[in-house]
This record gives sequence, C-alpha cells and structure tokens, in this order.
Amino acid sequence: MTILREMTPKSSALVAFFALTFLFSWSLWLPQVALEAGFETGIVPADGALEAVASLPEVGAFGPAVAAFVLVGISRGRSGIVRLLKRAVDRSFDRRWFVPILVLFPAVAVIGVGVSLAFGGEPTYPWAGELPALPIAFIWILFLGGPLQEEFGWRGYALEPLLERFGALGGSLGLGFVWGVWHLPWFYMPTMDLYYQRPLIGFVITITLLSVVMTWVYANTGGSLLAMLLMHASFNWALWAFPAIETGAGGQAFIFFMLVIVAVIVVRHGTSDFGTPRTTADSTS
Repeated sequence: MTILREMTPKSSALVAFFALTFLFSWSLWLPQVALEAGFETGIVPADGALEAVASLPEVGAFGPAVAAFVLVGISRGRSGIVRLLKRAVDRSFDRRWFVPILVLFPAVAVIGVGVSLAFGGEPTYPWAGELPALPIAFIWILFLGGPLQEEFGWRGYALEPLLERFGALGGSLGLGFVWGVWHLPWFYMPTMDLYYQRPLIGFVITITLLSVVMTWVYANTGGSLLAMLLMHASFNWALWAFPAIETGAGGQAFIFFMLVIVAVIVVRHGTSDFGTPRTTADSTS
C-alpha cells in the first residue's frame, strides 16, 4: 500500500475534507429539516430560496465524493483523480475476500430477523413476492444508495491519514463516528424513510462498528475501493432486504453480532494494523 501512503493527505487537508463534506451535504439537507420544523424567516426571497433548495433532487449524499475529488484535484491534479478512480475498479485482491464483502452483513441481518421473529416481531420484506427485486435493489443501492456517493471520500480519502495517526481501531472508530453524525439531518427528513424519527444513538453505534469491519477488509484488499463500494452496498442492501432493525430485539441482535465481529477482528489483529495477524509478542506486550 506504498502508493496509498504517498497519496495520504496532510492533517490540514483532512480537516478541509470533513468541512467541505459537511458544508456540501448539510447545506442541501438542512433546508428540508427547517421546512419540516415549520421554520420561516418572514422574508419572501429567503423563504423562496429555502423551498427551492429543499425541492432539489437528493444530491447531498455526494458530499464525501465531491470533497475528495475537489481536494485531490487541487493537490494532485488530473493524475490524482485518475488514481482515485482506478481504485474503484481494483480487483487485484484475493477473491476469497468477496465472501465477507458480500455475505457477512446479509448473514448478520438474517440472524437479526430470526431473533426478531423469535420475540414476536413481524418484519416486512419489501421484496416479498418479487424475487427479481433483490438483485435490482443491490445495483440501485450500489450506484444511488450511498456507496458511490460516499466511499471515494470516507475510505478513498479520509481513512489512510486516520490509520497512520490513530491506528486501525482508533482511526476506524473516529471515522465511523463522524460518518454517523454526518447522517444526522436524515433523522429529521420525512423523505428518508429508513431514518426519519428513528433512534440516532443506535445508528451511530452501528455505523461506527461498520467502519471497523470495513477497515479490516480495506487493509486486506490493498485499499481497494471496489471492495469498499461493494461492502457498503452489501450492508445497505442487507438491512433493506432483511429489516432486522425494524424491531427492538432484531436491532439489538444486529448490533450485538456486529460487536462480536469487531471483537474477533481486534483479538486476531490487535488495534494497530488489521492487515496482519496478532503475534504472541503483541498479545503479551
């Protein structure tokens, strides 16, 4: 991953990335939140502008990607942008990693649904009676449901400097927390069905744990953004297809098993580098 280290942004650039990401996304989301809360300035042009922004198509989710490409373009030029794009089609990693990339989160979601059913829950399956909707939904989610909009930023730009400064676990937890908070306006936007008026704390915990698991895969696939795009899509798709989080029991089970996965990763690899197994010396030092 030498090339990735050479491209690692400095701390000031990382701050700029987060600032630009939040500025782009929240400036497009907060008008919807304000209108939902009944906010009015009493100034006709200002209120008209607020309504105009709120009625725009959902492009706020592109904040992380926009920030990454802008900053890479400024610091590395066209060649840097091309390198970032190439990482999204990098298939040079061991093909066995496609198993956790595509299967791990659906398996956890299915277990969560099972726990929900055991406690009397009745999850609703949006694809019931329409099996072709499952692969179609995965493709839609991959391109329009988060991964493509976000991963060039979170894992493509921000992760490496955080890993270098705080280690695998610390960097992942920090990025996961910021990633979760970035979604905050969605919990007050009626158009975001999966998030609107749902518990925020549980979501932030889940996303932070997801960040750790994704760093584990990232470290073992040579920083492939293709792996990150597919894993992010797999996570979102799993919770759509097998809605474990619709009930309290299912949601708690899902978080519990995510915690178990993170614990196994840390026990096996330690906290500094998820790309190498933990040695006896590491565990006794």
